[in-house]
Amino acid sequence: MLDGGIWRIPLPLPFGPPHVNVYLLPCPDGWMLIDTGMDTPECWNTLTAAMNDAGVAPNQLRQIVVTHLHPDHCGLAARLRDASGATVWMHRADAELLMQLTGTRRPQELLEEAMKQAGTPDSFRPAVLSSYDRLLRTFPALSPDAYLEDGEALESWLGPLQVIWTPGHAPGLCCLYSQEFGYLFSSDHVIEDITPHVGWLPETDGSVQDHLGQYLASLNRLDELEVQKVLPAHGAPFSELRDWTARTREHHAARSRDIAQFQSDGADVADDLIKRLWPRELRPLEYQLALTSVLAYLEHGRRTA
Repeated sequence: MLDGGIWRIPLPLPFGPPHVNVYLLPCPDGWMLIDTGMDTPECWNTLTAAMNDAGVAPNQLRQIVVTHLHPDHCGLAARLRDASGATVWMHRADAELLMQLTGTRRPQELLEEAMKQAGTPDSFRPAVLSSYDRLLRTFPALSPDAYLEDGEALESWLGPLQVIWTPGHAPGLCCLYSQEFGYLFSSDHVIEDITPHVGWLPETDGSVQDHLGQYLASLNRLDELEVQKVLPAHGAPFSELRDWTARTREHHAARSRDIAQFQSDGADVADDLIKRLWPRELRPLEYQLALTSVLAYLEHGRRTA
């Protein structure tokens, strides 16, 4: 247990990082849970056992804060709401995107078109689309009870928790900041040993946002805070946030320079860039993540040239 009565609960994941951290903390009329884990028996059993160890009954849970729409963060939200009567909060941008991901095939159509333009080999596209379909099936059809608003304060025993909208990794990703304790619940926006994935994500109307630019601007916002401890969604808590943001900016600047050099050397399409940046055979899901990452760099480069 951390200072302020916070319980950090690592929940097992079937892919990617081995665990996702959810945080249980007291609030004026009960308990708040920040993120939920995936909708798997392993996550559910681990979470409910940890809540029992903390002496928290399901009916004491008042607020479920979903930092963003990815299934390891919101997968159990609906089940927990049903069990506890707690309200589910998330940012409107992610709530709207979640409806598109779970209720339409538009995302698959956009990925297929992107692969055609990227020069992805015809023979490989079906495997990437199939992998993407399987990934999308892990996203829950979740409707929040309330929307997180940038700058609002959520009441907790840590004092007010300021909602900080930090788009980039996801359109509606929100961090939570306790000025009193200097704690930053950073979700996937800041992770000590991982550079968070920032990928191309077209709107359903065909427009494209500069998600890498949004991510870098969000880092600037965090540099303005007095953070003593970062509480991430993956890995252990750590300090020295500004050192981390400086290293991450340099990582993205170096990757942008590499892409520009590869283009000068004749890499004409995104698939060429992927082969140079990742000179090994990628699995379908790895390729999809690599493609969306490269497209995000290209979009940012167009806007900052």
